[in-house]
Amino acid sequence: MADCTYRVPDLEASGDSFYGPRICHQPFINWAWPQHGFNNDYWQDGWGYDDVCNVRKPLARCLNAMWLLAYSAEDFRNDGWNTNALQWGSRYVRQQFMYYDDLRASCGTDAVATTSGCQQVRQWNAWRCTQGYKETKRECRSWFFLFAWICHLWAEVKRFVCTAFGWVTETFCSLYYGTVGGGQNVTLKMPFFYPAGGGLSDVASRAGTLIHEARHIGNKPHNAQFPAGSIFGAGGDGADSHWGYEGAWMFDALYLWWFSARGTRTTIAMRQAAKQRANVILTNAFATSPGFLVP
Repeated sequence: MADCTYRVPDLEASGDSFYGPRICHQPFINWAWPQHGFNNDYWQDGWGYDDVCNVRKPLARCLNAMWLLAYSAEDFRNDGWNTNALQWGSRYVRQQFMYYDDLRASCGTDAVATTSGCQQVRQWNAWRCTQGYKETKRECRSWFFLFAWICHLWAEVKRFVCTAFGWVTETFCSLYYGTVGGGQNVTLKMPFFYPAGGGLSDVASRAGTLIHEARHIGNKPHNAQFPAGSIFGAGGDGADSHWGYEGAWMFDALYLWWFSARGTRTTIAMRQAAKQRANVILTNAFATSPGFLVP
């Protein structure tokens, strides 16, 4: 942390002064730390490990976002997948982050956050096996009914072989990252904590980014280039193709949308900030525009 340079913004405007007292309780810290897979080695030496309540430091600013995720729904204990993003957002982040169990912080300024790991392999394996199985089953419908069972059996064999091959490739990928590849991890960089240089300006936006990175772990890498005029760099990689891809940008915007509409235990200003950030994403982060904004 001694090598990092940053400027702490207005703590009232960012929401950190509002959420700071809420995270400054040992039971919350004891819960959040293992549930999100914090890697101790990356949060010491000035990052806030020994000064958790100091919202000028990165760790507290990250915990603020985790508190917002966990307690902003009216009935926050109801985190079923059949509810909405405001309800299950915290659960999704915790579940995905624990898959890697390696949440880091870094001085880098090249991105808000990065996710390193086998998500592309897992996505490809899952898509290929599912898609191939469905295509074969459709073909079976055209077979003469007395022989259709052969086709259906072949579909099951193909799915088994594909799934087994996918497991092998993912295992080797995990071994690579576990040895010479630097580990499967989520790394939060300086723009995540501080707004200078195009970073995130408030707690709600940070919460959205945690959802964003969790979605990457959930087998959804970016698959398109940013559209013309995008503030994220027109023509560069890092966009999602469209809303229906259900990628990281979609999850990010979706959570902020629900938070802006129904978020509780927060402020009007924070809900408004979430709306603004969601609309920035909708306008700039999809190769094909979703065609709507958060009202």
